[in-house]
Amino acid sequence: MHLTIRADGGSEIGYGHLVRTAAIAREFLDEDHEVTYATTTPETAKEVCPEGIEVTTLYSRSDPNPFLEWIRDNHPDATLIDAYPADTEYQQRINERVPLAVYTDDARHTICADVLINGNLYAPNLAYDFVGDAPKQLLGPDFVPLRNEIRLFADQEPLWRDPPRRALITMGGSDIENRTPTVIRSFDGFDLHVDAIVGPGFSEQQEHEVHVAAESTAVSMSVTRNPNDLAERMFQADIAVSTASSTTYELLALGTPIVCEPVAENQEPIATALGKRDAATIVKNGATKLEFRQAINQYLSNPSLRKSRCELGRELVDGDGTERIFAKVLLMSQKRT
Repeated sequence: MHLTIRADGGSEIGYGHLVRTAAIAREFLDEDHEVTYATTTPETAKEVCPEGIEVTTLYSRSDPNPFLEWIRDNHPDATLIDAYPADTEYQQRINERVPLAVYTDDARHTICADVLINGNLYAPNLAYDFVGDAPKQLLGPDFVPLRNEIRLFADQEPLWRDPPRRALITMGGSDIENRTPTVIRSFDGFDLHVDAIVGPGFSEQQEHEVHVAAESTAVSMSVTRNPNDLAERMFQADIAVSTASSTTYELLALGTPIVCEPVAENQEPIATALGKRDAATIVKNGATKLEFRQAINQYLSNPSLRKSRCELGRELVDGDGTERIFAKVLLMSQKRT
């Protein structure tokens, strides 16, 4: 079959939509299906998404007409949309032409689709509205799409070191709120090796500030831009500091205990859900160096907390969500033929 994915990403809007749909795209490619991305950010899509996809450029995030024209000319078998501007009318017009799955993080739009996907912890508790019959609903962390490299390590038994020796800082592909320097300084004086990750969307100024913070902090630290082995670094870490984003679910699947900061409004529900389940240590948006330091020290001084968070994370996200989504989207396309 031919799946078309409508998603965008980059330094200004974040990389999460591309990262999670790229995991789904990889599954389809591995099963010998064809995948095309329809996107307003073609260069970023080519960087983030797997080799073997085709990319077509759209010039509007919210106008469905260019995408409809492409669908009419190319006849895909199914479409997956993961884009906030794709409102109810947008979905309805696409769904008139081709079977449609919609990936969303909230209930902002009435859904007009054959399949609804929301892999967030809080997804089953949202009140969704639908046009016509309710779609097949894939809700909750059983439907978190994980990248192949994450799934590889999620299948392994997590490492256990006491006392902990390694920590990771990963504050998003572009760190829009520029939180990485503050987090780096919060590790001052701890007996750890810290991996500080510079995402692909960091500006030169941001990267410079990260290096300045690292050089002024008394801790063993490496700063690496967009490493190819990020999944392994996440797995090797005894604790990680992250935003409340798609990275959170990857860390849960790996069993890596998390200090989590929601840095955008759409991340607050993830942080709240993690807090309710005692699955991570949550700091407020804009947390100070001292607040990060206290959260980190909580893990360093409490091995039972690290162990319980490791076990709970793997229970919440079992790593098979990508396969489950693949099966349902494939079935969706067959039912409409």
